[in-house]
Formats: sequence, structure tokens, C-alpha cells
Amino acid sequence: MDAIESDSSIPSASVFSISRPSSASSIHPVDTPKDVPAGAPSCSLFEVRHTPTAGRAVFATQDIPAGTLVWRSDDLTLSVLLRDYRREVCGQCFDYVYGRDLDIRDKTVGFTFCSKACQEKWREEKGEIGVQAWTAVETLVKKRSKEDSEMVDADLPRPKSKEIKQAWESVAAQAALIRTAREGEQMRPLGEDDSVPVTKQHKKAVAKALQEPISPDVMSFCVSGIVWRHRHPEDWEKVLALANDKTPYHNSDDLRAFTRTYLHLLAILPLPLLPLVTAEVMFALSSRDSHNSFGIRSLEDDGSEFFGYGCWPAASYFNHSCAPNVEKNREDRAWYFKAGRDIEKGQELCITYLSAAERKLSRGNRMLRLKKYWGFDCACERCEAL
Repeated sequence: MDAIESDSSIPSASVFSISRPSSASSIHPVDTPKDVPAGAPSCSLFEVRHTPTAGRAVFATQDIPAGTLVWRSDDLTLSVLLRDYRREVCGQCFDYVYGRDLDIRDKTVGFTFCSKACQEKWREEKGEIGVQAWTAVETLVKKRSKEDSEMVDADLPRPKSKEIKQAWESVAAQAALIRTAREGEQMRPLGEDDSVPVTKQHKKAVAKALQEPISPDVMSFCVSGIVWRHRHPEDWEKVLALANDKTPYHNSDDLRAFTRTYLHLLAILPLPLLPLVTAEVMFALSSRDSHNSFGIRSLEDDGSEFFGYGCWPAASYFNHSCAPNVEKNREDRAWYFKAGRDIEKGQELCITYLSAAERKLSRGNRMLRLKKYWGFDCACERCEAL
């Protein structure tokens, strides 16, 4: 999960210019070096630098005793709680009650909360426009059958760049019609005559989009990212600085779910968000999240329950090892990284991307999982020793 420079891959990276970066919190803060990407962790215990084969990585700048807290990452950008878990996982702190419904259910936005404080914090962080966006999404999802959210065949081939480009281009004309229709909802000043009239063609484009199957979890991913982007425009650069997966969609069905969701969101989101609902932003969210997300799991039983995922940019700079020297643990919305053993100056700080059950797999099966879901051939000391 190293970071690379943003580029102009599909559809485009020319999204929005940003004035300044923002970094995550740390217990050992230092000034961020000029050559470190926006959002990268900066700490007196380690530094981020290039490696010959694994992009950017984190290396100890001094001996670190076992048990040392080296980093705390609370820079959550977007997160997805799978719809099947919404009733038993707090939408704000991710508290999980093992099959029991939480007490506070906010039906307008489709989330439940463990306390009034969490509900109020969630609404505060989303802002008025964000709450309106989630309300619009929940209204649409409630109208549709569960058939729309059925799982697809995960073994379908992964779309290549050409197919991805064609898919986004295929919805561009309809997207333009929907955007015009929605912009026509705005009150225009008297005497302004340069607006495009909204015709039946525009309205049909909206109606057609809303009749298409919906993918609630894909929609949650996109809305979460768009609302965060709206609320934190100064931090967009740290997302663009993450490792860029140019083919982020698992299969063709997944790709179509994203292009359909793009049209759905153009049709329903509040007007102030429409400038952010573009193919470029949608693809940027997918391509940066693909190899940089962390699973949101139950905190007990070795995380056997997987109920969502999120992107913490600073945390993404810790590379993988099947024999990690850094242990990661989530507390509410923050990740804590502690030295799992004594680490010598100059050693790379590595976590594991595998779940507790996956760590017990054979070398071959571990490598297959890492290649399939993370896109790299593992060459850690544990794998190389066999």
C-alpha cells in the first residue's frame, strides 16, 4: 500500500487543484519533509522513503523497543458499512453488538448508532449537505428490491484499462443529460438566458437511470467519498497521492455497478454536490481505495466478522509482511500501530494485510490471496525462507 504520484489514468486525474495537504495525527510529530507525499505519516521514530521494488515504505530511524506505539492514524477519508450489518454496527464508532440491533436507528439516513453522542457526531461530520445526500440514497434504496444488491460472481475476469475507459465513455452522454436536467432545478436570476432548456430527453435520461439496478454498497462507497471530498477539499491531495490501481474493478459486473451508481447519484444527490459527481472523481476514489483500504472487523474473536472497510491514507504507507514487526489494532475510528518486537534502526516497519485466519494459510495460498486482492507477489522473509 505504498504511494505513487498521481497521473492522468482513466478517466482522468484532472479533478480539482488543492491548496495544501493535511497529515494524520501521531504521538511523535515532526516536520514533514518536502519530498514526502501529502498525507504520509511523519514521525521521529521512522521515515517514509522509496524502495527498489515496493514503492514507498516506512523505515525505522532509531531502535524501537517492542510495545512502542509508533503511529496513530485517525485520518479516515471514506468508509463503507455493508448494508447487511447496518443495524448492529454503529455508523460512527463502528461498535459491534454481535447480532443485536443497536438502540438508535436513524431511518432517514439508514444508519444505527450506539449512542446519541455518536449519532450527533456523525451528523456533525457529514454536515447538512451530507445528511441530505445520505437521506436521498436511503430513500432510493428503500424503494428497490433486495435483488439489486445480490452478490456477483467474484471469479469473472478483471476488466482491463480499455474496457474501463469504454464503460465510462458509454455513460457520458446520459450523464450530461442528467446533469443538465438537475441543473435546471436551480433558480436562475432574471434575465439570464444562456441556460440550456430542460426537455423530455433530459427527463427521460433521469428516469432511465433511476430504473437501473442499484448496488447499495457501491453507492455507499461513492457517497462516502463524495461527501468527504465536499467537506474536506484541502485534503483531496492526500488521496490522490496514494498508490494508484489503474484496474480497480473486480469484474465487469463491478465496473457496471460503478457506472450505474454514477448515474444514480447524478439523479438524486443535492445540487451542491453535483460538481463533485464526475467520472474523474468516481474513478479516483476507486483507484486509490483499491490497494489502500483497511477492513473494518469485529474487535474480538480475531476479527472473524467483516462488516466493512475504510481508507486511512497515512496508514497505507505501512507495507505488508507475512511476518510483521508492527501490530495494528483499531479502536473506534482510529488505527494504532505498535512494535510487535524489537526493531532495529534501518529496518522496514511492516504490518500484515491478512486476517487472523489467512495468516495460518500455507505460503502458496497466502501468496495467491495477496496477488488476487492486493496485486503483488509477496517476497517477505517468511515467504522467502521456504
